[in-house]
Amino acid sequence: MHTTVHRWFTAPLCITLYTVICISHVTGFTYGDCMVHDPKQFRGHVKFFCNKKNLKQVPPKLPLDVTDINIAHNNISVIKSGDFQNLIHLGTLNISRNLISCVEKGAFRDLISLTELCLSENRLTVITNEFFNGLTNLKLLLLENNSISTIENSSFSVFHHLECVKLSGNKLRDVESMQPVFRIQTLNVLHIAHNNISIFHSTDISNKSLRLQVLNLAHNPINIFRISADIFPHLEAVDLSFCFSNGGLKWEVLNTDFFKNVKRLEMAGVNVSEVKSNAILQAFNKSLAQLTLSAVHRAKSLINSTCLIPTLTEFTLRDNRIRNLTGTGLEKCFQVKVLDLYYNSLSNLENVFASLKNLTSLQLGYNNFSYIPNMIHNLSMLETLNFVFNQIEKLDCFTFGNLTNLKNLYLYGNKINMVKDCVFKDLINLKSLYLGTNHISSLGGAFKNGPAKLEHLELSSNSLSSLKTDDFSGLKSLSSLRLNDNKIKVIDNGTFEALSSLRVLNLLSNKITDESLTPDVFSGLSNLLQLHLQKNHILKKDSFRKAPFSHLKSLQWLSVLSQSPHKMKSFLPSNFLWNLTHLQSFWAQNLGVKSLHVDLFKDNTQITELALSGNDLTALSPDIFLPLRKLYKLYLEETHLKTLDFLVQANLHHLYYLQVSKNQLASINHSIIQSLPGLRLLDMRGNTFTCDCSMAWFIKWVEEDDLTEVLAANKYECNSPPNLIETKLLKLDVQSCNSQDTAFFFYISSFLLVLLTLFTSLIYHFLHRQIVYVYYLFLAFLYDYKRQGSSKSCGFQYDAFVSYNAHDELWVTSELLPKLEGEQGWRICLHHQDFQPGKPIVDNIVDGIYGSRKTICVISQHYLESEWCSREVQVASFRLFDEKKDVLILVFLEDIPTYRLSPYYRMRSLVKKCTYLSWPKARQDPRVFWEKLRVALGARRGSEEENSLSDVQNVL
Repeated sequence: MHTTVHRWFTAPLCITLYTVICISHVTGFTYGDCMVHDPKQFRGHVKFFCNKKNLKQVPPKLPLDVTDINIAHNNISVIKSGDFQNLIHLGTLNISRNLISCVEKGAFRDLISLTELCLSENRLTVITNEFFNGLTNLKLLLLENNSISTIENSSFSVFHHLECVKLSGNKLRDVESMQPVFRIQTLNVLHIAHNNISIFHSTDISNKSLRLQVLNLAHNPINIFRISADIFPHLEAVDLSFCFSNGGLKWEVLNTDFFKNVKRLEMAGVNVSEVKSNAILQAFNKSLAQLTLSAVHRAKSLINSTCLIPTLTEFTLRDNRIRNLTGTGLEKCFQVKVLDLYYNSLSNLENVFASLKNLTSLQLGYNNFSYIPNMIHNLSMLETLNFVFNQIEKLDCFTFGNLTNLKNLYLYGNKINMVKDCVFKDLINLKSLYLGTNHISSLGGAFKNGPAKLEHLELSSNSLSSLKTDDFSGLKSLSSLRLNDNKIKVIDNGTFEALSSLRVLNLLSNKITDESLTPDVFSGLSNLLQLHLQKNHILKKDSFRKAPFSHLKSLQWLSVLSQSPHKMKSFLPSNFLWNLTHLQSFWAQNLGVKSLHVDLFKDNTQITELALSGNDLTALSPDIFLPLRKLYKLYLEETHLKTLDFLVQANLHHLYYLQVSKNQLASINHSIIQSLPGLRLLDMRGNTFTCDCSMAWFIKWVEEDDLTEVLAANKYECNSPPNLIETKLLKLDVQSCNSQDTAFFFYISSFLLVLLTLFTSLIYHFLHRQIVYVYYLFLAFLYDYKRQGSSKSCGFQYDAFVSYNAHDELWVTSELLPKLEGEQGWRICLHHQDFQPGKPIVDNIVDGIYGSRKTICVISQHYLESEWCSREVQVASFRLFDEKKDVLILVFLEDIPTYRLSPYYRMRSLVKKCTYLSWPKARQDPRVFWEKLRVALGARRGSEEENSLSDVQNVL
C-alpha cells in the first residue's frame, strides 16, 4: 500500500517536472563572430560568413544545410580532413587570403555539390594527386597568388565539369608543368598570369586540340612565343598584357589561322618594337573585335595599323598620355563602335572623328576638356558619351545638337554651374543623365520640357538650395532621381507632381526641415517605392498637422536616420507614417528619439524591417509592435535598453533577426526567446551582463542547440559581480547553479516523501480495515462481473456455502452437516472438502459463495478474529448488496456482547441489518433452530425471503 501511494504522488511530480523542462527547452547556438545569413534574403541559400575574424582553424560544427561558406582573410594554416565533413549541399567555398600551406588528404571528399572553390592568396606550394578528391562537380577553381611551383600529374583528373581555372600569381616556370591543367577536357577559361613563364610553346602544352576559349598570360616574362599547331581552335580571348618585357622576343605563329576565332585581345603595357607589335596584331587580325592598347609607349604609332583590322569594333587606348590624335590614322577606324580614351591628356577633338560615323560609345573621361567639342555633332549614332572628371564649365543650347540617339550621358566630376532650359532639347532618346559633383545651383528649367524618355537623373553633390514647381515637369518617364548631398532646404508644393513613374527619390544629406514635409510636396508620386531622407533637419517638431506622406500610397522603403544636429532630441510624431500601408522597411537610427507613440505603426502592417538603433529608448511598450505582425528584422542597437520584456507580448512571431547589441541588458529571460519562435539570428554584443545563475539557461542554450544563432557569443563579457568583470560569459562555471537546482529538487522530493509517509501511516492506522475491505470488494465485483452471466443461466451448484473457523469445525461436521445434508437433503459447500486444490484461496471463496444460493456464517469469537473468515463475509456482503436479496444467514455459536462486536465494523453492520440464529438459545429445543434454518434455506426470492426471515427473527 505504501508503494502504491508513493507512485500516485511521484508520477504527477515527474510529469510536471518533465513538462517544465520541455517548455523551457529552447534552441540556440553560436559561431563566435561568424554568422549565417538570412536564407530568405539570398533566395534559399544558406550563407555562412566569417571573413576577417582572425580564425586559426575552420569553425567546427558548420550548419549541414549550408550552401555558401566565406571564411576568407583569416589566419587558417591547415585544412583538416574533417573540416568540411558531411556538407553535401555546399556549393561555394571561399577560403582565400589565409595562411594555408597544407590541405590534408580527403579534406574535400564530402563536397559532392561544390561548384566554386577559392583558395587564392594562401601559401600552397604543391598540388598533389589527392588534393581535389571528391570535387567531381567543381566548375570554378581559384588558386591565384599562392606559391605553387609543382602540379602532380593526375591532380586534375578528378574533374568532370571544371570550366575555369585561375592560377595567376604563382611560381610556375613553364607550361609543360601545367599539362595536368590543359588536359581538363571541359576547361574553357585559364588564367596563368603573373608566373615565371618565359617560353610558351604549343608542343609543351598538348598534341591535340583543346576547348579553351579564354587564355590569360599577362605579366609573364615570355621571350619565346611559338604556336606550331592548331591546338586553340576555340580560343576567343587572349590577354598578353605586360608580357614580352625582354626586347629579344621571338614571336613565331606559323599560321595566322591558328587564332582565327580570337575576338578579344589585351595588349596593355606591351612595349616591344613597332615591328613586333604589328606582327602580334597580324596574328590576330582574322576576327579581332576588341583590342586594348593601354599604357603602350608606341600606342599612337600602332593606331594606323590597328584601324586596318576590318573586324575591329571596340578600341581601348587608356593611359597613353595622348595629347592629340592628329596624324595617328584614327580616322581610318570607321568600323569602330566603341572608343575608350580614358586617362589621356586630350583637350580637343580634331577632324579625325569626322569619319567615325558608326561610333556608338565614346569614353573621354579623365582628360583635360574644358568644353564639349562641336566635333561630336557628327557622331549621330552615338548612344553613350562620357566626359567625367574633366574641366567642363558650361553647356549651351547647341552642345548636344544632332545626338538624337544618345541614351547615356556622363558629365559628373566637372565644373558645370548652370544648366539652361535648352541644353537637352535634342536628346529625345536620353535615358540616363549623370550631372553629379558639379557646381549647379539652379536647374533653370532645364527639365521643364524633357527629355521625355529620361529614366535616371543624377544631380548629387551640387549646390541646389531649393526645388521649384516646374523643375521636373517634363520628365514623365523618370524612375530614379538622385538629389543627395546638395543644400536643399525648400521644396515647393507639386515639385514632383509630373513624376508619376518615379520609383526612387534620394534626398539624403540636404537641409530639408519639417516645414518642407507637407503632403502636397510629394503629390503625384503615387508609384514611389523608395524615399531617402536621412541626414537632413527634420523631426524637430513633436507633431505634424497632416500625415506628411499620405500621397505615397506605394512607398515600401523609407529612411530618416541621422538627422542634424546629430545629438539633439528628435521626435517621431504619431502620424508620421500614417497611410503608408505598403511600407516594408523603415530606417530611423541615430535620431535621439526618447519614446515611440503607440499609434506610430498603426497603418504599417507590412513592415518587415525596422531599424531604431542609436536612439534613447530605455523602455518600449509591446503595444507599439502589435501592428507589425510581419516584422522580420529588428535593429535596436545602442538604444539604452535595460530589458527586453516588451517582446513577450509583442506578437513578433515572424521575427528572424534581432539586434540588441550595445545596450544595458543584464540578462535575458527564456520567456523572451519562447515568444519569438521564428528567431534565427540574435546579436547581443556589448551588453552589461550579470553573471549569476539566472544566465545558466542562456549559456546552455547558446552552446548546445542549433536553431537560433547567437552572434559572437564567445565574446560576451560579465559586467558584474566585481570579481567576474571581463570574464567571458560562456566560460562561466554554472556547475554550482546545477548543484543548487539539484539540491532544490532533492529538497522538494524529500519533503514530499516525508509528507507521503505520514499520510500513508495515518491512513493505514485509521482506515486499514476499510481499505482492505474496499480492495476485496473490488475483487468480488470483478469475479461477479465475470461469472454473472453463467451463474444466472446455469443455476447454483450448492444450496449453501458454510463459512466457519477451524476451531468450530467439530460443530459443523457433527451438528450442522448431518442435519442439513443427511436429514434435510441440502447440498452444502465446505472449504475442506469442496475447494479446488492449487487454485487461489480467494478464487475458491468467490466460486463457493457465488455458486451457492445462500451463505451460512458460523460465528464465534475465533471466527471474528480470523482473516479468511472476514474475507468470506466481505465477499458475501458484496453479493448481498449486488443482488439485492438476502443470501446471508448468520448463525452465532456463542453469545457475543455488542461491545465485543464494536471492533468488527462489518460484522456489527450485518447484525444490525440481517436476521441471525443463535445456537446457545436453541440448545434447549434444537428442533426449532433446525426448522428455522430450513425455512431460511428454503426461501426463494424477494418478499418470500423477507417474510421468512421476519418469521425466523420473531422466533428468535
